[in-house]
Amino acid sequence: MAYSFAPRLRLAPLWPALAALALAAVLASILLPRTLAQQATSQLAQEARLLVAAVPAPGSLVSPDPDLAQRLHQLVAGTDFRITLVALDGKVLADSQRLGSELAAMDNHRTRPEIFAALARGEGSAVRHSDTTEQDTLYAARLVNDAGGRSWILRLGQPLSTISALTRHLGRILLLALAAALALVALVSWWLTRSLFRPLGELLAAADAMGRGDYAARFQIPEQRELARLGTALQRMARHAGEQLHAVEAERDHLRATVAGMTEGVLVTDARGRVRLLNSAFCEIFGVPANASPGDVLDLARERRLVDLIQQVLSDGAERRVHLEVMEPVRRTLALTGSTLGAQDGAVVVVRDITESEQLNRMRRDFVANVSHELRTPLAAIQGYAETLCDGALEDRDTAQRFSQRIVDQCRRLAALLADLLTLSRLEGKEALESLEPVDLRRLAGEAIELVAGQAAARQVAVELVPGPSPVVQGDPEGLFRLFSNLLENAVKYNQAGGSVEVTLGSRAGDPEMPAAPTPAGAPAAGMAVIEVRDTGIGIPGSALPRIFERFYRVDKGRAREEGGTGLGLAIVKHVAQAHQGRVEVESELGRGSKFRVLLPQHRDRG
Repeated sequence: MAYSFAPRLRLAPLWPALAALALAAVLASILLPRTLAQQATSQLAQEARLLVAAVPAPGSLVSPDPDLAQRLHQLVAGTDFRITLVALDGKVLADSQRLGSELAAMDNHRTRPEIFAALARGEGSAVRHSDTTEQDTLYAARLVNDAGGRSWILRLGQPLSTISALTRHLGRILLLALAAALALVALVSWWLTRSLFRPLGELLAAADAMGRGDYAARFQIPEQRELARLGTALQRMARHAGEQLHAVEAERDHLRATVAGMTEGVLVTDARGRVRLLNSAFCEIFGVPANASPGDVLDLARERRLVDLIQQVLSDGAERRVHLEVMEPVRRTLALTGSTLGAQDGAVVVVRDITESEQLNRMRRDFVANVSHELRTPLAAIQGYAETLCDGALEDRDTAQRFSQRIVDQCRRLAALLADLLTLSRLEGKEALESLEPVDLRRLAGEAIELVAGQAAARQVAVELVPGPSPVVQGDPEGLFRLFSNLLENAVKYNQAGGSVEVTLGSRAGDPEMPAAPTPAGAPAAGMAVIEVRDTGIGIPGSALPRIFERFYRVDKGRAREEGGTGLGLAIVKHVAQAHQGRVEVESELGRGSKFRVLLPQHRDRG
């Protein structure tokens, strides 16, 4: 049966009683020492008045009287009183505690408060520290006039230790009484709180657990009617909050998993711009340690422009898009999109790495510009020759024949350019490796040398295939032949009269930088086949070496066009090597020649 705990509140007057008792104790502790001191002062003054008749008059009011001091000493023997006789000018005439030479050495007492008051009003008192006895003392002084018309001061002193002892004794009694009262009140309070507030404590503990996020905490509904309603409400709230928290946590985990799996970098800040969340892609882009603790964006990313973007988004709430180029940990071009979270509770920045797309766009623009330029030159020449012929040059047989031949040459140049472009397109589309077969590199090298033999003889350049092994690779014969022919044509074109070109074939142990060769039949790769083409030509400047494999790049543009080159030869060599899982290396020295080295995975038949 539920019952109300309201009647128990009738015990509340105990607390005002306790407060009154405590107040009385405080007032007593303040007033008791003061009252005792006043009583002691009055009593000491009365003692001084009585001593006037008992204390003999000093023989001289000019100098100390040791005999009188001895008599005063005997008078107060067995007590803690001190009697001092002081002349009106402050000179000490006799003192019950200073005998012999000590009496003469005493200081002038005219400035002592009690002496000064006695001179002014006839009597005085003071509580102070005595320099003579080195203890706190209560003094009472009285002006004495004898029948002979002489006057002096009689001072009676008593140490405060006696009064302090009495005060401490009474204080201990007071403290004991207060402690007993406090114990009684505490006992009553404990009994009340134990029986009355234990259910409330259980409810508070449950509410505290909910505040820490423990919504699974269970508790017993109190019997008291007033608390039972509170307990039931807490249970409903805990159940509802637990369900909501579970839903929020599930959504948060889903969001974190989504953000963590994004290829774009994601950064979330609070309204002050401090980092709340960042994913691994953001850490990789900006070189932030994966275990970095949240903090300032500038401390983590070390990028001022990113901080500026966040501040602008937080200040005006507008979505902003910027492009950013960072140099560390690697050079990247980034596209940043910043927007606010809700009612400007923070900001979110999405970072996309557009380095590759920017490079592709730049390469596409360069390619279109280069192709347009390469096509425009022969087309302009063809147009010029054709217009000249149409304007009457056909009548001149020699001129017509010469111009017609030039038109044919330019058409051949266009055909070669288009063929090279188609080859590059086929290689980039990986069509070159659709049909593979074992290819003898020495045989291909010999065929390529025969192809350039006429051109080499015309330029007085000796081309030699150095005797040696005949490595075999699994590849595309047409593409590999094009690799040889392009390298040899360049070696002959950019050589000097009387120069030489050497082709060396060999093999080396497996290259850790190279993946395994494609082997449809399952034949394992065995090391690397090495192709070296060395010439004694004009050489390549060191600054141009990183770019010679770019499409349409020419070290000497004028000479390259005169030689009829398309600017795509070395680009084709590079793509053929890469299509065969290989690579190209180059070494060159101006005036002494160049050496191109191609490494291809070597094929080995299963035996």
